[in-house]
Amino acid sequence: MSRFGKCQNLSGCLLAYRGEETEVENGQPFICAECGKPLVEVKSPASVWMRYVYGLLAILILAGVAFAFYPPLRGMISKGKGHQEASDRPASTDQPSSTDNTPATPSSNSSSTPAGETNSTTPSTTHDTTSSAPVAEPPATVTSPQRIEMDLSQQENKTVKAEVLTRVDQMPNISGGNKDKLYMAVEKARKMGKIITIPFGSGKTELTATDIQQLKAELEKPEIVSLRGDPTAVFVILGYADPKGDAKKNITISESRADSVRKIMKDKCDVINVMHTVGMGGSKLLDAHNLEKNRIVEIWAVLP
Repeated sequence: MSRFGKCQNLSGCLLAYRGEETEVENGQPFICAECGKPLVEVKSPASVWMRYVYGLLAILILAGVAFAFYPPLRGMISKGKGHQEASDRPASTDQPSSTDNTPATPSSNSSSTPAGETNSTTPSTTHDTTSSAPVAEPPATVTSPQRIEMDLSQQENKTVKAEVLTRVDQMPNISGGNKDKLYMAVEKARKMGKIITIPFGSGKTELTATDIQQLKAELEKPEIVSLRGDPTAVFVILGYADPKGDAKKNITISESRADSVRKIMKDKCDVINVMHTVGMGGSKLLDAHNLEKNRIVEIWAVLP
């Protein structure tokens, strides 16, 4: 019989950060498969579901016993059913109603189209612009934090650093030398922080003219200009996609978004610092509830 556990090594283990459970066969060491730290035992999913099943069966048995041995309960149910059936009968037509003499004049909105048809068909053709959609959409403008936090003791910075290192290890389309340079730049960083966030529409990988102007404006802010003036500062451009759809396609989309931003920074924003791009693929890291908010590119400054 297997045991289930969770790793508590939040700072150095992705399984712990994501809260994933690990199944360990009997006789095997009860440790995390990724970082080797001891696991904290949790109840298996099967035992939790069995509790629900047993509870439901107990309720059904008690209800059956009560119905069989408590006649007043049967009478109450029968009376309620009879009352409902009586209320469902159509009203007598002998009595005139207040609207019997009102002519049935069709309104201008229902003369040729059944009520509600427009509401049921319109969303399918304007899915990205319905009034309910913006709740889950990413911000419409390029933004930067009010204060750039470069301290690697901050939880967000630690989490993203771990994610980047994991992704760099898995990147297939990068030479060994460049991979080592990028890995070392992030691994040995004394400071690292997010400086700019750029949203993208579904399936989009290129910046619009408005996005480019906004990116230029953000790059001219004093705190970012100071980082650009430091020749040791490296900009790591992280492309993200929402986790819907094919995982391989999401990696390609995220890489294309990061590459597009890097090209604009170099060719149109005069950024001369060393820049690396990392496609992070489909992710819930940024928002696990509104998945659309993961369709972004983040620019991080890394100081060795």
